[in-house]
Amino acid sequence: MQWRKNRMAMGAVVFFALLGLTLWAVSARNRKSSQAGEIPSIDLDENAITTLEIVRPGNTPIVLSKIDDAWRVTEPVDATADSSNVESALKRLADLRITRIVAAKPENYARLEVDDEHAVHVTAKAGEDTLAELVVGKYGNGVTMVRIDDRPEVFGASGSLRYAFDRELKSWRDRKVVNVDAAKVQSIRFENANGTFEFQREGESWTALAGKKDLKELKDFNPKQLNSKLSTVTRLIASGFAPEETSPARAGLTEPKATVTLTLMEDPNAIVLELGDSTEGASELYLRRSGDPTIYVIPEYLAERLQPDAEAFRAPLEPPAPPPQPNAPPRAAQQPQLPPEVMRQLEEQIRAQQQQRGQP
Repeated sequence: MQWRKNRMAMGAVVFFALLGLTLWAVSARNRKSSQAGEIPSIDLDENAITTLEIVRPGNTPIVLSKIDDAWRVTEPVDATADSSNVESALKRLADLRITRIVAAKPENYARLEVDDEHAVHVTAKAGEDTLAELVVGKYGNGVTMVRIDDRPEVFGASGSLRYAFDRELKSWRDRKVVNVDAAKVQSIRFENANGTFEFQREGESWTALAGKKDLKELKDFNPKQLNSKLSTVTRLIASGFAPEETSPARAGLTEPKATVTLTLMEDPNAIVLELGDSTEGASELYLRRSGDPTIYVIPEYLAERLQPDAEAFRAPLEPPAPPPQPNAPPRAAQQPQLPPEVMRQLEEQIRAQQQQRGQP
């Protein structure tokens, strides 16, 4: 009898122990489920971010670093960063808002392009501290698909987010070759196979210093044509960069085929642009700014504008007047000119007739 009582007591203990474990497991699962279903709130201060690491599918990681209050590309090359593109990326991070949960299972990653094959990985840091890790997928229905940190869910971030980060390396680099105010240019000189043409600012006008022989007489020179070339040179933006292994000799820059020299007011340092050979694809040409080791590439149409001939600075000829047609009436008879008061009377008569007919 005593044995039965002990067995019942032991059974009760085991029952309550199992019940407790079951309740704990259910509670833990509920807590985990509740946490997984929460929409995270991301609050990033763009001024606090000092490093952006961006990995595009199948591409070398790109690292942007803020050094002495200026942004640079530090991997895979060391170069000045494009400030406008960096600012756009930082602003998108600062404005990031998660609106809903799109999917909760990894089976949906490929469809929403948040898998490793399709997604853009973005890591924002402040010093050595990681502020956020984002896996950015496709855009649809007003939201961008995003995975955050180690969360398994796919969230919807308001607006289009991917475009700010899915850029190739050259778009993160500063492609501005020259960026000066055209009004501050004192002189400009073009040297190429077509001749040498140099112009100096005289107040609000320009004087030709070299190339007079090619321009025949000074009256043939048209300042508007020069100002058009000047606008191109002072706001010159490259289309890209030569590969890092490209030497000046390979680019044809040891003996440039053309040069453009700018001198600025109150600045003794001239800006000299050197134009080299065509790239392997022959659709672009190499370009370098003297004193800067960076070798740019520019499209052919820009290269042509940097190599003008004498005709480029002359006023375009006015088209000749058409020959008179035989038996044509005099032009005055074709287009009679009426006095203003007569025109007003005719307009009033037409308006009165329209009102009588019920027309507006």
